[in-house]
Amino acid sequence: MYNIVRFPIKYDCSMKPDKESPYETLRQGLIYGRWKSGERLIPQHLKDELNCTSSVLREAMLRLAGEGLIVSEKNLGFRAVTHSQGTFREAAHLRLLLEREAAELSLERGDFHWELALTAAYQKLAYVERQMNDSGDVARFVQHWSLQDWEFHRTLMSACDSELLMRAYKTAFDTFRMYAVSEIPEFGFGREVTMSEHKDIYDAAINRDIAQCITAIETHVTVYQNKNRSDTPLPHKGQPPARLLRAAGKNKP
Repeated sequence: MYNIVRFPIKYDCSMKPDKESPYETLRQGLIYGRWKSGERLIPQHLKDELNCTSSVLREAMLRLAGEGLIVSEKNLGFRAVTHSQGTFREAAHLRLLLEREAAELSLERGDFHWELALTAAYQKLAYVERQMNDSGDVARFVQHWSLQDWEFHRTLMSACDSELLMRAYKTAFDTFRMYAVSEIPEFGFGREVTMSEHKDIYDAAINRDIAQCITAIETHVTVYQNKNRSDTPLPHKGQPPARLLRAAGKNKP
């Protein structure tokens, strides 16, 4: 079992009032490891930290329950969803299917402004990943890295012109990220492997090479055998040989 880093909730009360701010703060906390798998969420503590009313907090938690990020239990309140290999595989499979389709459409339809946005998103992600790779403390970068990772993949697909596809992808991506941050060594950051995979996706996309871009996406997002259709997980990326062997042994059915 890997240690989970607890990220404190931060809510800036000086910001312009926004009824969704507690919801977004809770959502990010769930995705980026603020709570352990299955951990109970205590309303009074959350109210104090978020500086919000009971009704606002309950509305936010009900929305999160509807998204599958927390679970409501009768007479027991709410708890963070319990992570499972099965859910992770489903999220990985769905993410791969949607990203391939959206990326292909974006490469066909994206204009000059899309290229500029993609280049900017990639450069930001690459900068954070270089910092992570050079640092002995990956944990302090994980939330910022996760946000930049999302922005890169979102921008890659943003010219697909399908809001429904993008909403479905966001759900799959967040479920995938929540499991990776909590259960995979170094929060799913495979160091040089991850950095190289992102570069391959960017290079293919900016050159409008659809076939190569889809291949790069498949390499990056595939974490189970047979393009995430199998229940057999692949070894975690970027680990030394000894850790790969231990991880493979733990993940056997």
